[in-house]
Amino acid sequence: MSEFARETELLYAGDKVGGVDHSPETLPIYQTTAFTSSSLDEVLERYELMDKGKAYSYIRSGNPNRSATGNIMTFLEHGEESLVCSSGMGAICGVLFTLLKAGDHIVYSNCCYGETLEVINENLADFGVQSTAVNIDNLEEVKTAIRPNTKIIYTEVVANPLMRVADIDVLAKMAHDIGALLIIDNTFTSPFAICPLDHGADIVINSLTKFLNGHSDACAGSITGTAEMMGKIKSNISRFGTPCDPYTSWLVARSLKTAELRLLRQMENAAKLADALKKDPRIIEVRHPSIKGFSGYETAKKLFKNDNQICAMLSFTINTEDYDKRNTFTRALKVAHYAPTLGGVRTTYQQPIYSSQNHMPDEERRKIGITPAMFRVSVGIENVEDLIADFTNALSAIQ
Repeated sequence: MSEFARETELLYAGDKVGGVDHSPETLPIYQTTAFTSSSLDEVLERYELMDKGKAYSYIRSGNPNRSATGNIMTFLEHGEESLVCSSGMGAICGVLFTLLKAGDHIVYSNCCYGETLEVINENLADFGVQSTAVNIDNLEEVKTAIRPNTKIIYTEVVANPLMRVADIDVLAKMAHDIGALLIIDNTFTSPFAICPLDHGADIVINSLTKFLNGHSDACAGSITGTAEMMGKIKSNISRFGTPCDPYTSWLVARSLKTAELRLLRQMENAAKLADALKKDPRIIEVRHPSIKGFSGYETAKKLFKNDNQICAMLSFTINTEDYDKRNTFTRALKVAHYAPTLGGVRTTYQQPIYSSQNHMPDEERRKIGITPAMFRVSVGIENVEDLIADFTNALSAIQ
């Protein structure tokens, strides 16, 4: 259906999967751990077809619902093949533990999701992988960090929670000049804002738990790249026991059909909310790439279509670290509510010191700009004027 627009093609992407010989309006849930065979001949034929993605045997090696979700992600991210895992962290670990070995070196953004940092600093280190954290928006710092044994440069497009913007085009050239890979986490931004593979990235990861599923009812992750690269990673995903289950895969595939409608509204709301909050005297700083003067503004202008189509996340720092005043502020919010996740259709907030960066020592958090006064907001699809009023009224309560 390549002759149609993306929003039309998206409605049909993932409908046709190998090994399914009927055409339901909605793909059924194949809630089974195995597919049976009637003879040894059929067993051998099935295994041959499995290698071509046209049959299924055991749940960890393949399932129609997981294939459907993978096909949709391949379409959205402009890749050759996608793997669907049981979580975003499952996807991240599957990639890093497949592509790195003892003695290898990884350069990574120092303000990635907290558990990503823990995997690199603790788990990979236990296996002899060397690492260097950098301010990913400081290209000279990235260049200086590269070593002869650097195999991967790893970053999010827009960082969680500091909103720093990675110049993917330049980072891809840096990586490829030394024979390394650029791996991008696109969770904050989504393929409706940017497709990192089009900018030279080798692998793109998404936490499908967040915006792409959008309904706060499923936990999954995806990996997209070349068929050759996915072939290397797929066997480890199966061995690690982290492929996504059929029902969750079905939920995500359902949600992906309407993801663009939701995300365009959420991204626009986030830009408008950021613009309103930057004018509030009780806020020291608002971080969103659409804000002129923000450190990632110029890079964002180069990477994204417009200010209203970057991401549905923002963070801000209020003028006090006092716990009682922060608590008063949160109690005064009527629409936005606290949740230790992001990407749902309703606006949520959290404080990184209690969530994504809670395991980091306070001194280390402050070095990268994360303080008790920082709030991270995942913007939903509500009326944006309601959101602006909600935050403005709550800020008034702390004076």
